[in-house]
Amino acid sequence: MKSFLSLTFFCAISLIAQGNKQSQPIEVVSAQQQLAAKEHGLILKDYVSKKDGVELGWCTHIAFGPGEQEIISDLKNNRLLYRNSAKESFQVSPIAVKGLHSLAYNPADKLYYVNDTANHRMIAFADLSKADITVERKEIAGVKLQRPHDVVIDPSSSWIYAINPNSGQVFRFTALGENESVLAVPSKGYARALTFANGKLYVIGSSKGRIVEVVDWDNKKFKIYDSYDPTGGKQGPAGSWTKTGLVLNDAEFFNGYWYASSYFTKAYAKGTNCDKNKLIRFKSLDDLVKGNWTDLSNLIPNGMTPYYLTVKENKLYLAIFNHSSPGKGDAILQFTGE
Repeated sequence: MKSFLSLTFFCAISLIAQGNKQSQPIEVVSAQQQLAAKEHGLILKDYVSKKDGVELGWCTHIAFGPGEQEIISDLKNNRLLYRNSAKESFQVSPIAVKGLHSLAYNPADKLYYVNDTANHRMIAFADLSKADITVERKEIAGVKLQRPHDVVIDPSSSWIYAINPNSGQVFRFTALGENESVLAVPSKGYARALTFANGKLYVIGSSKGRIVEVVDWDNKKFKIYDSYDPTGGKQGPAGSWTKTGLVLNDAEFFNGYWYASSYFTKAYAKGTNCDKNKLIRFKSLDDLVKGNWTDLSNLIPNGMTPYYLTVKENKLYLAIFNHSSPGKGDAILQFTGE
């Protein structure tokens, strides 16, 4: 009888211990990383992660809709998550998507625009809570969409831009099916992202570690910034600093600095350091060319890949994910200037 009671007591204690272990918050940003951020004049916060009850799988982007609305592109889970304010819990939108990368809300027509990547289409819709799609296109300006990635909007003119990553074809339109044109940008290889900063459109060339400024859309004029490369010109869809040089996912201008992320993973690094220079910042694009940047990779957990950046007022957001094990540490980080 005594041994039975002892066993029962042991099992009960084990169950309580397991319950306590499971209830512990998932640590994405450590105290050490927060201190490191302060050294660069930043306040770092784990904005959305498993601790909030959100199971992310290769989250690639956070966008902002009308009011205080927030929308996350959750690539591997093939879904959009949204909430109307940070005080609410995220909901799953019934909009059917596959492998999407980002979303942009257009105040001009009150529609959301999404690059539905794996379905090779762009879609627009009016309500995240409904499954209704207002318009979809599998080609723009007569050109087929091939795994379209980013979508951005010029806030001053309401021009909408999207990109075919393999070809460097950038599309411009006022709405899907209206005022469409396409521009072949010299990205020299895979290009994952577009950025609108300081009134200019930039194409973020991944493989080459190149940023292309579109100087004049109609006259096809560009300014090219090739990042400093220690490899002598090696390229790849992902890699590491010493194996491929920068493999840019995105770049955004925030509080006087450019911030840029690279697609560095353990698998593609092939035994080299996949954490060095995966997140950097620099004052000017000329500094990118010279290699005159600050490595901020220690602000991100080791082994995590930083993806798209988003600027919202005085905050910078960064989607990070675990390339090898989607969901383990995936999060949206928030940087605020001190």
